[in-house]
Amino acid sequence: MAGRARKPKAEMVDPRNQMDLFGAPAPAATNAPTPLRPRPPAEPAPADLDDSALLARLPDAGLSKALPLIAEVGRRRLAGAVPLLGVRLKRLAGYGLTGREPVAVLEALAAIGGPQATAIVAGLLGGGVLAGPVQVAALAAAVRLEVALDRKVLLRLLGTDDAAARAAACRCVRQAEFPVIDALEKLRADPDRTVAAGAVCALGRLGRPTVRADLAQLVTAAPTRETVAALASVMDHVGVDGDGLVALRRAARHADLRDAVLEALDGFDDAQATAMAAKLRQQAADHVAAA
Repeated sequence: MAGRARKPKAEMVDPRNQMDLFGAPAPAATNAPTPLRPRPPAEPAPADLDDSALLARLPDAGLSKALPLIAEVGRRRLAGAVPLLGVRLKRLAGYGLTGREPVAVLEALAAIGGPQATAIVAGLLGGGVLAGPVQVAALAAAVRLEVALDRKVLLRLLGTDDAAARAAACRCVRQAEFPVIDALEKLRADPDRTVAAGAVCALGRLGRPTVRADLAQLVTAAPTRETVAALASVMDHVGVDGDGLVALRRAARHADLRDAVLEALDGFDDAQATAMAAKLRQQAADHVAAA
């Protein structure tokens, strides 16, 4: 019996050489990595933006991006930023005015200035919803903007539990109203030395004679432009005295205070003060000539 003929063995075909329906070879399998998406270009820094672009980015910026924008509009003193900063404050007020952003906004408003910035700061302090660093920042802005605070608002701030706010509130006093004067007299005995010194300076700016000796001591021990101006105001109201002139002469040894002292001395209608001013100017001229 004849054996069956063997079928030819099927030839193995490499699938890489198979043809598709159109005769093209099948694509080779690869393990190539997926290409990375290109990073979006970095946003320009606030300092590199023009004024219009800077203002356009301010309203919707998140906290991390808003802080440098706010600082930049303050640095440039862009009046067009004031209403935008006011809107941000209103928005923040809904969540409680805390953190870095309201402080940055208040600093920018103080730097820019103008009636609208003044009104925003005055309204914020009058609302009575501030505390901590934000309240201190608002009071510092009020000092720079020369905000005329309502008497009730000022008395409330002078009596706050926050020592830093009490000290800042002292610097906001601009009118000699007796309830405010009484509050300042009490603060002269405040356990916080900064508050006590602030109360003395405020009373000095109002020309109250009760603080003349205290101011002379402050100017002698730790002179600043504020203490020099307060002592000058008292002396202008109640008369020039020897202790005050000695304190001013010592303060003039500080180069950064010499102009403030000379301005004070020039304002007095007093022969001793006039002679002291002339001597200080001569000493300054001799120092320059010898340098």
